[in-house]
Amino acid sequence: MEKVRDNILYIADDSQTIVYFNESAKKAFPSMELGKEFPEAVKIISDKFSTLPISEQNSTCHTTFIGSLFRWVNFSIAQMEYPGHGKCCVYTGTFYNDFAREVLSRLKPMGSFNFSMEMNLGKDQYILISERNFDKIDFHSIAEEPLSIAIKRTCEKMVHPDDQKKFLEFMDLDSVLERLSQSNGFVSTMVREKNSRGLWDEVTITLFQGEQTFDGTDIVIAFFSINSKSQILNVPSDSGKNQLTGLLKKGSFIEAAKDFLAEQHNEVCLISMDVEHFRFFNKWYSRWQGDRLLKNIAYFLHEVERLFDCVAGYGGGDDFYIIMDKHPSTLDYLVNGLNRLISSFDGIEGFKIAFGGYTFGSQTEEILDAIDFADTATKARLEKMDGTIYWFSPQMIKEIEHDLQIIPEIKRGLEEDEFTFFLQPKCSIKDNKIVGAEALVRWKNKLRGLVSPGEFIPVIEKNGMIAKVDMYIWEKVCKTIRAWIDSGITPVPVSINVSRIDIFSINVPQVFSSLVEKYKIDPKFIEIEITESAFIDDIKILRTVIQCLRNKGFMILIDDFGSGYSSLNMLKDVQADVLKMDIKFFDLNTTNYDKGISIIKSVIDLSHNMKVPVIAEGVETKNQIDILKELGLNYVQGFYYYRPIPIEDYERLICDQNKISYNGLKLA
Repeated sequence: MEKVRDNILYIADDSQTIVYFNESAKKAFPSMELGKEFPEAVKIISDKFSTLPISEQNSTCHTTFIGSLFRWVNFSIAQMEYPGHGKCCVYTGTFYNDFAREVLSRLKPMGSFNFSMEMNLGKDQYILISERNFDKIDFHSIAEEPLSIAIKRTCEKMVHPDDQKKFLEFMDLDSVLERLSQSNGFVSTMVREKNSRGLWDEVTITLFQGEQTFDGTDIVIAFFSINSKSQILNVPSDSGKNQLTGLLKKGSFIEAAKDFLAEQHNEVCLISMDVEHFRFFNKWYSRWQGDRLLKNIAYFLHEVERLFDCVAGYGGGDDFYIIMDKHPSTLDYLVNGLNRLISSFDGIEGFKIAFGGYTFGSQTEEILDAIDFADTATKARLEKMDGTIYWFSPQMIKEIEHDLQIIPEIKRGLEEDEFTFFLQPKCSIKDNKIVGAEALVRWKNKLRGLVSPGEFIPVIEKNGMIAKVDMYIWEKVCKTIRAWIDSGITPVPVSINVSRIDIFSINVPQVFSSLVEKYKIDPKFIEIEITESAFIDDIKILRTVIQCLRNKGFMILIDDFGSGYSSLNMLKDVQADVLKMDIKFFDLNTTNYDKGISIIKSVIDLSHNMKVPVIAEGVETKNQIDILKELGLNYVQGFYYYRPIPIEDYERLICDQNKISYNGLKLA
């Protein structure tokens, strides 16, 4: 496959006849010829924006895959006068790595930014990629002044004095790559810049890491989005409504809800709505995109208001409320509509909306109480959402009280090193030897003793603490492996659990890379377990993370394989090194025994064909061992061999060479 360095550039007139193209365009579209129609290339953009006026199509961005290059390309379109051909459409395509494509795809349509540029850190140069609001565009022109000088000049001449320090720190070329690597390749800030009228505009600057050039020079892409404050200030606003969403502010909503409740209704409910992990949404896709999502939700709620004579409001952040008649059809319209909106918003996957509901018992109840109750139900549903309304019950209050009591204990426990991990060995059926172990978090509370994971894990998941606890355990595992090696013990691999929330909230590959470097241990001693259910959200993101981990030398295990509905598709899209199958999922009994055995055998046969080892979890009896051995399974994990045991007990096991196999997980 031929490599392409320069951006793609080609020009077509209004009959789709190609009037100019560069070498990169020819490599992308080998059949392209001057003076001939070439609708295939034109279609890349035109079909996407055919409904827009051409003035709004200028520099509109769209990311697509070019099969001939096996590369993702970000295309932009603009209109210009081309000598001898009149008005033509100019198409430019810029290459990005997979992660950059994921980020860039969130920036469409082009209204998300006013101009963009490519910053060459090695050569101290910058290239204008695209610019809005200009009749003439200089494509791929390299500015004469150095990038560092341009940043300094912009700061001194254009940036508000109070924002200059922040601007220089954000645009610091010496630290930008490190900051990007620590934030999943994407950072953003807002500063005030002076416009042509001498007024201050709010400008959002977004940076993400592009591909290296072929000579190894690092590239950073910058997008600038201008939000003119002067224009906003001249727009009359309703003090009772939120400016961003157009919905009633919380105080105004409460008053309107009182009036609604006082009217004649059979049964009234108040619904609270919350976007799951919205702060992660902003982190991954920018605050601008987050605001767009909030606006889209608000627009839909306005529609519900018009259709069903109800009242919607905005509570700030990602919190929305609506008071309405409790009719099944009305509620279905609300829930289904918002679920569709969230699931299809700009192609972004992995985020859901939680619904909490409260049914009024009388027309005299306090609206504030109803909001609190609905919020309580919403937060309870955040633990596990299924796209339905979770109705308030008094039991939830007790659960919250329990959470409020235990959260300070958890925080104190982390500070005082009360959290640790137990290890459950993985064994070979053939010789019963230990081939590895799984690290499972445990809490040794100094007052209550060993606290059951079922008591504190749901709490830390609901309250946004799971990533912190996970990273705490990851480091403890690496530290323990280092101690074993220093004491002369040769370890077998230890697998560590990574949750869906971890993947969305932190740079998992970077964290693990830093840990093995800090403790100077080989990545082969760390295995990463990811639950299959995580793949239903955004397999593209997970695929990127997994590939990065594998490239760094970590083995990937898919946990609970077979528990989801898309196991086969997931295997097709993800490079897994090992599958973990929980035989409890098949729940064998006298009525389904034959079918269950057939399914287990199918999974084992499939894995063998794919040359991927399988570990059976939850094995507790000799009969299960005999069945699995007969079916050709090689490895098991479960109470039959070992329960999860403290680090000290496990250490004694691996000191006995007769109990250990260093051959790793392999097929028969």
